[in-house]
Amino acid sequence: MGPISRRRFLGAAATAGAAAAAAAVVRPARADEPDADAPRAEAVEFRVPGLDPRHDGLRVAQLSDIHVGPRTPPERIRAAVALANAFDPDLVALTGDFLSRGRRGLPLLRDQLDGLRAGAVVAVLGNHDHWVDPEGARRVLESMGYALLRNQHTVVRLRGAPLAAVGVDDLFTRHADPARALAGAPRGSRLVLAHCPRTADLLRARGEPLLVLSGHTHGGQINLGAFTRFMLESVANEPYWRGRYQVGPVQLYVNRGVGSSIFRLRVNSDPEVTLATLRAVEREA
Repeated sequence: MGPISRRRFLGAAATAGAAAAAAAVVRPARADEPDADAPRAEAVEFRVPGLDPRHDGLRVAQLSDIHVGPRTPPERIRAAVALANAFDPDLVALTGDFLSRGRRGLPLLRDQLDGLRAGAVVAVLGNHDHWVDPEGARRVLESMGYALLRNQHTVVRLRGAPLAAVGVDDLFTRHADPARALAGAPRGSRLVLAHCPRTADLLRARGEPLLVLSGHTHGGQINLGAFTRFMLESVANEPYWRGRYQVGPVQLYVNRGVGSSIFRLRVNSDPEVTLATLRAVEREA
């Protein structure tokens, strides 16, 4: 999220947080509770038009908004890596915001996010990565064997069939170019990664069915129900902020993220690692 919308939202949330939380009977997990900071697994299934039948049941682990640094405990990031590996995924999708505020996060990223195991690991950058050091983030990701896609696609062979992983660069910092990212991408099995959920609005205009995995919003991070929904949708202009949406022919999933960038506090928005299972759509006779 950006420096204005997120700060405006979280600043208001912090001011109103205690009263709203008491009224709604919400509270953050205490640090001394078991697994209080652990990422949660979210299993979702998508029926994907055009998916190669050999990819029916393909398992994609998604991690987003890692935000290495003082507001994200390194143990949480390592737990997220372990959880993703426990899914035994065919593909891992990383949807941006690896960094937070300074270049000191680059060695932390290498230490904390290494070790993801899958047939392929693909990534896109987020707004914080562009603000801090996009080239540095690229070097670190590629040093771990993760492919960074910046308005481009790559074809990976999984379960004996090709899949086009399409990476749209960050919309918030005006680097998104969906047409360039999709140019030449083969038909059939496709998966789009885009940090900002509103990228789905640009893709909807193409009129073709696509599956998009995104992050950026932290699921609200301080989720106080209707208050958070109002702040995100009306103030921050983020209509897609957690879970799944249908945006015309585009299926969109918004991951709540692993880390925190402004406040460490998360309320009713647990850190998330997604297991997305892709299902082929049977052709009508």
